[in-house]
Amino acid sequence: MRVSGYQVDPLRLYDGPEFAEYCIAQSAYLPASRDRSACATCALGKLCDAGFQEQVSRVAAGLNPSLTECKTFDPASLEPEKLLAGLDDAEAAFARAHIFVS
Repeated sequence: MRVSGYQVDPLRLYDGPEFAEYCIAQSAYLPASRDRSACATCALGKLCDAGFQEQVSRVAAGLNPSLTECKTFDPASLEPEKLLAGLDDAEAAFARAHIFVS
């Protein structure tokens, strides 16, 4: 799978420009060129992969790769039940374990 001419399949070596990508599972910014094979089996892999592809497109276009820069969010949209809407059970469980503070 290629985006903007770059290999972005998590099971293959990324061959594009370097940028920092936030990994929810690791709770850290990691280099885009890291081994992303764990992303293929991560509960949020399909969501994060779409974000990674968007970031690669932005970097390739000479833009900041941030998906949230200059964005504003309605506080109600950030409530846990809203954030979990549309996720399957595995994705919701992952979000509860890695994102929400109880």
